[in-house]
Amino acid sequence: MKKLVFSILMVGVLVGVLGCAAAAPSELKPCEVQLGYVTNEWAGEEVIAANVFLTVKNPNSVPVKLDSLDYKILVNKTEIAMKTLVPGVIIPAEGSVGLSNVSIIDYSASLAVQKIYIGQGKDYVTAHVMAASLWKLLGGKKPPLWDYPALGIYATLKGGPTVDDIKAGTADMAAAVGAYAKARGTIDAVQGALDKAWDAAPAGPCVYNVVGKATISYGSLSKDTAFDLNYERK
Repeated sequence: MKKLVFSILMVGVLVGVLGCAAAAPSELKPCEVQLGYVTNEWAGEEVIAANVFLTVKNPNSVPVKLDSLDYKILVNKTEIAMKTLVPGVIIPAEGSVGLSNVSIIDYSASLAVQKIYIGQGKDYVTAHVMAASLWKLLGGKKPPLWDYPALGIYATLKGGPTVDDIKAGTADMAAAVGAYAKARGTIDAVQGALDKAWDAAPAGPCVYNVVGKATISYGSLSKDTAFDLNYERK
């Protein structure tokens, strides 16, 4: 009799446990992505390290795996960085996970050169001057012109006396002085344009637009979620 009662109790407990367990879903609900903040971990004259904090929420009754998280960062409709992440982390049922990732933004490569590629700059020099206002908005320090020898400023000296000619005393000094004056004038003009663009540019607020896609999975089920989020840093 005791064994019969014990068996009945065990069956009851087992049925109760199974009844409380979440049934496997036939399809997944899309996750929710929230943008917590975008801050500068470092902001120098040539490089900015921008930290993006995202929260991914799981509305499902079962735990899911965050398979991938891809996004682009835009400011003033200009793409400044992109990320492709494969976290592989498990998000608890009806829980969430926070992800912090740093993107490196380079004044020349990320902003100036890009403006040439998308047709907004006439040449390499112009593109660097154009990028100054966005760089200031992002929180970067004023870039020094002399750190960019590839600006083409010394192209004006092509065909003129070389340093070796001057050292050997065979150079036409009038031509050398003329070439120097021309280069000096070009340097001053570019520096002046850069100073003007920098002084006229606002320092903030900076509105970041983070656009991307998150993918979650549970067994053979998978679900993509597109997101388009904004954050204002004052």
